[in-house]
Amino acid sequence: MRVLKFGGTSLADAERFSRAADIIVSNQGQSDVSAVLSAPAKVTNILVSVVDNTVKHGEAELPLKELESLFTDLFHGLAERQPNLDTQPLFDKLTRSLGQLRQYVHGMSLLGLCPDSTYARVVSKGERLSVAAMHALLEARGYAVFDIDPVNYFAASGSYLSAEVDIEASSQRFKQSPIPEKHIGLMPGFMAGNENGELVTLGRNGSDYSAAVLAACVRAECCEIWTDVDGVYNCDPRLVPDARLLKSLSYQEAMELSYFGAKSCILKPLRQLPGSIFLA
Repeated sequence: MRVLKFGGTSLADAERFSRAADIIVSNQGQSDVSAVLSAPAKVTNILVSVVDNTVKHGEAELPLKELESLFTDLFHGLAERQPNLDTQPLFDKLTRSLGQLRQYVHGMSLLGLCPDSTYARVVSKGERLSVAAMHALLEARGYAVFDIDPVNYFAASGSYLSAEVDIEASSQRFKQSPIPEKHIGLMPGFMAGNENGELVTLGRNGSDYSAAVLAACVRAECCEIWTDVDGVYNCDPRLVPDARLLKSLSYQEAMELSYFGAKSCILKPLRQLPGSIFLA
């Protein structure tokens, strides 16, 4: 089993989404594969603004419309690239998700605040829509797909917004209900389930953590973090015009960079960063 993780900028539009699907399919030819997906770029920020607008102003129709437009463009773009893709189930899921979000907005406006449990449900909507889109795309290409629900598989403890996964307990769940052979596993990142079966999140940008946990639970041969940069630079190329691409990097140096907050950025077509589980 190989575990691949794709971040939001790698799923930002139909072209990049399709490229991620190509990578998943290519790896499936070598061994069984499971992919962990983030929400498309901007989506989580939009969902955060849904909460903020509701608490401050009592409504959030503008970000909800923005969310609908973003996924509508994504689904139509995927259908253009994969003509046999049935988008109706995707639009049905989007409609249900928007309906649930509007219910949350109504409840938050009445309370004048957003409970952490509601916040977790709101901000995790994007990852589930990513998985639905990738599931439909891979099935349209003729592949068997298995959805891994982290709320059921990942046993977590802690707060609703910064939980930690019990890897031993979660591994037992995968042994009891394993990913079917010759199926591509798809899992939304960033979330897990607590002892009451409630959705909890693993902290902002927790999808890398999700991928590492999944790899540990299924005893994967490798965990690859995919992103849309050429590699690791000596400084932020968005801020420093003459930033240099590093030819090599030790794990110790990578850990130090990640400890001090190194981030990835959009520079070149989707690339794999070997050993970059600390960096994405």
